[in-house]
Amino acid sequence: MKNIFITGVSGYFGSKLVSLLDGKAEVERIIGIDIRPPRALSGKLVFIRHDVRDSLDGILFGRDIDCAIHAAYILDPIHDTALMEDVNINGTKNVLRACAQAGVRHILDCSSTTAYGFHPDNPEILTEDSELRGNEDFAYAKNKREIEGIMEKFRASNPEIRLTVIRPCFVVGPGFNNPLARHLRKKVVIIGRNTAPMQFIHEDDLSEIIYLLLKTGRQGVFNLAADGTMTFEEMIRALGNVPLKIPNRLLYHMNALFWMLRASWITEFPSPCLNLMQYRWTAGNDKIKKELNYTFKYTTREAFDDFARHVRSQRA
Repeated sequence: MKNIFITGVSGYFGSKLVSLLDGKAEVERIIGIDIRPPRALSGKLVFIRHDVRDSLDGILFGRDIDCAIHAAYILDPIHDTALMEDVNINGTKNVLRACAQAGVRHILDCSSTTAYGFHPDNPEILTEDSELRGNEDFAYAKNKREIEGIMEKFRASNPEIRLTVIRPCFVVGPGFNNPLARHLRKKVVIIGRNTAPMQFIHEDDLSEIIYLLLKTGRQGVFNLAADGTMTFEEMIRALGNVPLKIPNRLLYHMNALFWMLRASWITEFPSPCLNLMQYRWTAGNDKIKKELNYTFKYTTREAFDDFARHVRSQRA
């Protein structure tokens, strides 16, 4: 595992991975692409400013890449869903094609438990064999469901390449800064009257598991989620804030209006995203524990508490 290629190297996932891999003696070089400069510094990192949709042939050929980690996705909701789909879907196809042609031996794709979808009839625990029903009206979940189909076709057509797909839930820690994080940090946090428990994985557990999956050459699909769940009220109060509950239907329509008006100081996500707060989508983690003999460093609550401590320290 000398040479590693990372797409989205400047993002949340990518930055944590660079920091971890920098300390691994067996890793000699990290080739990273992104449209933004890297946040994590490493003497091993060769950074190339590059759009994941553009040809990668000149970047990958001749570099003897052992492992590729595909993390270049648009995660946060945007109004231009066509752009989101172009980056997420076509970017993925481009990465897979280039890796296959360049002789990359192992590919790890960062999927998400959102691929299961948020539905009232979800089972209490979603396993890796559960049906993927990423919601049609929520672009990111829909994209993740579709990308997993692309991955399965690629696996069948390229049996010589090891393919690993991880499905992490929401990742938290000091670096947690997405629309949900910013919503929870408000002094008064508006939520629906009916909400489901949430689960998290700490950023340190995520990066360590990715490293171990690559080091051991594990293939297959893996849910990545810590033990336990938290309610929205528990999360809000852990941050020292106050929950304000309103009827779910009213919240849906209010949020839709503010999203349409692009009132980002009120909402940063479309109303279909509210379903992830209302319906349970809890993923099981038995498979990753067994395959890697892995013990999570943080439970869901401990992972969120680490984020909460970071928030409180910023306020002090």
